[in-house]
Parts: sequence; structure tokens; C-alpha cells
Amino acid sequence: MLIKSLASLAGVAVVAGALGLGGQPVKAQTPAEFYDDNVITVLIAFRPGGGFHLYSSVLSEHMRKRIPGKPKILLQFMPGAGGLKAANYFYHVAPKDGSYLSLLSQTAALFQRLNKGHSKAIRYDASKFEYIGRLVSMDAAHMFYKSIKNRDLGKLKGTDGTVIACTSGKAAQGYINAKALAVASGINVKILTGYQGSRAQNLAMQQGECNYQPGAWNSWKARRGDWLKQGLIKPMAITALTRHPDLPDTPTIVELAKNDTDRDIMKFIAGYAAVGRAYSAPPGTPKDRVAALRKAFDGMVNDPVFIADAKKRKMLLGPGTGAEVQKVVDDIISTPEAVVLNARKMLGYK
Repeated sequence: MLIKSLASLAGVAVVAGALGLGGQPVKAQTPAEFYDDNVITVLIAFRPGGGFHLYSSVLSEHMRKRIPGKPKILLQFMPGAGGLKAANYFYHVAPKDGSYLSLLSQTAALFQRLNKGHSKAIRYDASKFEYIGRLVSMDAAHMFYKSIKNRDLGKLKGTDGTVIACTSGKAAQGYINAKALAVASGINVKILTGYQGSRAQNLAMQQGECNYQPGAWNSWKARRGDWLKQGLIKPMAITALTRHPDLPDTPTIVELAKNDTDRDIMKFIAGYAAVGRAYSAPPGTPKDRVAALRKAFDGMVNDPVFIADAKKRKMLLGPGTGAEVQKVVDDIISTPEAVVLNARKMLGYK
């Protein structure tokens, strides 16, 4: 009887705790209450030292001031499988209470749609992330090195062994971009794999192992501006849906496509550029905390102090709202199956 009575009292205590004193429901924490003296962790899908690190460091300095409660923002790096490891972790494991944000690969949605039904390794749904906002789009500039004598796409058509790309692997952005340029422009491109990271690929160009590297325009401009000024590299095309304001005379891969089938493939592939360096919260994060984070992000990107700091650090900006990023991701995920199958065939995926 004593054991039964204690159990009954414990049950009453649990109910009372849930309702609060006097039988009233416990008041949910406001965003300010939740974030006060709290910490937000930003999960980054790549190694420290690159553009993902730089943009997140600046964000951590400026955004926290605008979040109710002004929480500290810490960075956590989780490289692996081209960003797949972090995306899977963020979707399934990361806390869904507003204390975690992520900067994942901009190709997360593209890879998900490309590999639907073909890979069990992708265990996330990019359309269900709560997008907070984008700092900059990630238009890829197709850079030809000075060792290519005729840096003219028209003159390079039908020329074998002239254009050689260096990439990390068949699932990498560089490989996808190189294949897309070859099909859209009609030039022959030989693609070498096994070069991990942009530094290794840049070195390979300098050493003559390759002469072409597609990569984010903002990274080229910020980190290889001297190469651009010296004419060592020249942008021949960009992976984007529209031309970049910095490169008004450089065509997109969509423009270069010669037929409707190829154009649809190029639009599908180029969609990832508009996702860019976008921050998100895990699915299931409370809506009021998502709204507070979005408001803080939108205020930050319009703050003259933040803009001046980004300019000082040679960071390009092209901000977008969380809702705008969500629309881009939804469009990628809803790409018709016929287009996806044609893209897989072009890329040589089984």
C-alpha cells in the first residue's frame, strides 16, 4: 500500500509540475528567455580556414547582438563526404530547440534530388530545414588558366586534350560544373579527380597538371584577386540562372545550352548557386525562435557596420531572406523526374 501511495503521489507531482502552481500551465519560454545566457552552435559542413569559416565568423560577431538575449555563437566543424555527414547529423541529431544553426553545402538539395532512389547515404530532406537567410549566392566561375592559349569557347570546340579540369571526385561541385560546361558549350573537357580542396586544385593548375577549375566566384575574387588582375585566370562562364553583376559579359551555362533538354539540365544544376551560403535551423525548431533568428539575420545584413566589416574582409554579399532560400530549395526538390534522369546521364551516374 505504501509503495502504491508513493507512486500515486509521484504521478500527482508530475501533473502538478506540468501545470505549474495553482493548476496553471507552465508558460513557454519567449525567444528572449530561451536565448538569455544561452549558446547557439553553428554547424559548418567543411574544414576550418575557408570561406565557410570566414562568413560564419563574421556572422557570429554581428548577428548575436540582434538576437533576443544576445546568446554567444560558437562554430563547430564537421567535414566529411562533401557535406553529407553534417547534413545527416543536422537533420537527425542536432537539437531542435533553436540552439543549433548550420551552414551546409549549397548543393545539399541538388544532391538529394539527383540521388533520390539511388543512394541510401542521403538521410535528410533539405526542403524541411528552417532557412534563416543567405549571405551570398555561390555562382561558380569557370576559370581557364593562362596555359590555355585560346581562351575562347568557340575556338575550343572539337579540340581534344586542351581543357583539363582538376576536381575532388564525381560527386563534387567541380565535377558537376565541368561536365555541365562541356555539354552546354560543346567543348571537350578532360576531368581529373582526387584533388581535395581548392588549394590543391590551384596548385595543380600552377604545376601544369590541369588548366581549368570551376569554383565560387566570390572565393576567386576574395582569395585570388591577384590572379585575376594578372590575367592568370579568366572566367569563361558561370553556373548561375542569371549573369553576375561583376561579370556582365560572361555567359551562364543556361545561355550556352543549345537545346531545350540541355537548358532544362543546366537550370536544374544552376539552381544550387542561388542557395549559396544559407543558414538554417533543424526541422521542428519552434516557429517563434525561427522568426526571431530570421529577424536578427535580416537586420544584420542591412546594418552598415556589418556591411563595412564584410567589405574590409573582402567578403562579397548578396543576401536573401529565409523565405527566398526556401523557394529555391523547393524548386530544386520538385524538379521533374525526366530532367533529373537526363542530368544523371550527362554526369555519368548509374
